[in-house]
Amino acid sequence: MKKLFYSMLTIATMAFALSSCEDVPAPYDDPNAHHGQNIDENEILSEAFANNFGKFEVVTPKGIAWVINYSTATGTGYNSKDKTNTESESFLISPEIDLSEENEAYLTFLYIFRYKNNAGEDKVLITDQYTGDPTTTNWDDITGELTEGTDWETFSAFAQDIPEKFLGKNAVRIALYYSGTDKSSRTWEVKNLKVMRGKAPNVGPVTPDLPTDLTGAGTKENPYTVADANKIIASLGSATSEEVFVKGKVVKIDEVDTNFGNATYYMSDDGTENGQLYVYRGSYLGGDKFTANSRFNVGDDIIICGQLVKFHGDTPEVTQGNWIYSLNGTVKDKTDPTAVNGTPDGDGSVDTPFNVAGALTYIKTLGSATSDNKYVKGIVTSITEVSVQNGNATYYISDDAAGTDKLLIYRAKNFDNKDYTAENEIAVGDEVLVYGPLVNYKGNTPEMTQGGYIVSTTHQGPNYGSHEEPLSILEAKALKTADAAWVTGEVTGFVEGDDFATGYTYFASVGQTGVNTNIIIDMGGNYTGVDFSMPVQLPRSFRSTLSLANNPDILGFKVIIYGQIGSYLNATGILAPTYAEVIDASGNVTATVGTRPD
Repeated sequence: MKKLFYSMLTIATMAFALSSCEDVPAPYDDPNAHHGQNIDENEILSEAFANNFGKFEVVTPKGIAWVINYSTATGTGYNSKDKTNTESESFLISPEIDLSEENEAYLTFLYIFRYKNNAGEDKVLITDQYTGDPTTTNWDDITGELTEGTDWETFSAFAQDIPEKFLGKNAVRIALYYSGTDKSSRTWEVKNLKVMRGKAPNVGPVTPDLPTDLTGAGTKENPYTVADANKIIASLGSATSEEVFVKGKVVKIDEVDTNFGNATYYMSDDGTENGQLYVYRGSYLGGDKFTANSRFNVGDDIIICGQLVKFHGDTPEVTQGNWIYSLNGTVKDKTDPTAVNGTPDGDGSVDTPFNVAGALTYIKTLGSATSDNKYVKGIVTSITEVSVQNGNATYYISDDAAGTDKLLIYRAKNFDNKDYTAENEIAVGDEVLVYGPLVNYKGNTPEMTQGGYIVSTTHQGPNYGSHEEPLSILEAKALKTADAAWVTGEVTGFVEGDDFATGYTYFASVGQTGVNTNIIIDMGGNYTGVDFSMPVQLPRSFRSTLSLANNPDILGFKVIIYGQIGSYLNATGILAPTYAEVIDASGNVTATVGTRPD
């Protein structure tokens, strides 16, 4: 591969946020959609990249080329189907642009730029000396700084003046360039590229005019009706609203996901399907996660807070990140996710890393920006996912085991920036030093965003517990799988049917009944419910000793169980136990079953 030659220019990039639907306000209209109307006389070159590359040429020295995807020109070496990266380098090159009679011109396009901290480069290049081979051409770099996106719906705008040295020339070419490695890649989506006469506009936020016949004000005291929200969405075009409050009734519930703690449902003003509004992946009352114990039903009166958008140009919705402010008259405001309870410490350097309180305090100063890589130390208090397929993990760290202050570590790599190869390579209780960029994602989730990794850890491999020190429920659930482990908990209830989340039953609430094929154990005290519980499979030989159907008196007793950990009743549970003992409130062992392993 021949070397690229760049002469660097320092030019600021101006950006504004738009939704990804194709109805984009002037001067960024689709040039292929004029249908006989007059095209802007200041337009020199225009390509939408909606269906093809038009007059642009793709040259790919290595790996995966630019493609048309989601009505954009997309440059990435990442294959979402098989979750792999390919070492890649590709140019998207314009035809010759005649600027011989221009004394002012600028380049503009809309883009989504993701995974900034991954390996690779994304550049906007210009030349008037194209050799026919982009790798031997002397390009000038006019990229400035690209704005990193946080989702796949919100576009930013690039607007840069053409450097004076290229004005008055008749064979100018512009190229969009991306590269990536076989380890990681960025993703760049571009559409509505134009070269225009004049100076680059000082673009800012697009604020659509709201309808004038609204009945509410969008505040918690005077929320919009669903009819108001639908009118606003119709007026937004491609934009996304600020957070607003909307009141209505639940019409239909598509899904309550207790793994991720959100729900997708419909609401309307009268509880019917007339004029309903789609609410996508919203949180529960006060922004809490939905759990199996969350009370949420069709017909409920709610006030929600969220952003309105016309998703993909055809689906009016309250987009992800919304939450319920009022449920059947019960009001709960959202807790500030960046609130800091502990004492901040550190400066984010390797010598004096932030503690979690320090990282949260620092994130407050960032606004919507993403920081450079910082060092943060903490204790792993919960694990959302360990993806062996993608080689990363998502988890929370805190300054103490109680999780007083929490920082989300999103899709981070393992020690020494290596992939995770097993789910048990990280565990609750590990003390870690992580390194990566910090951001307040969407203004409500302080996190170390993708691109971080563990620098040091106390993790010594999976802990399977012992009879003297059995695993807690959370520790056992974090293992996900184990051939054998010691686990302790309090007997709480049983599972009816074949699904833990929907069949979870508190024994005390149903009286002296129950099944004899399983029990539920939880952590006890204030730590009850699905998140702090596990189902336990009972072999026939265990049922006379451990089932609540046969032994109602063991309700609330502590048990220590030795068995496999794996998927049971669609949850992480204990299977095929070979030993168990029952311990009463005084600490006395009242029963044992099975053979205790040495």
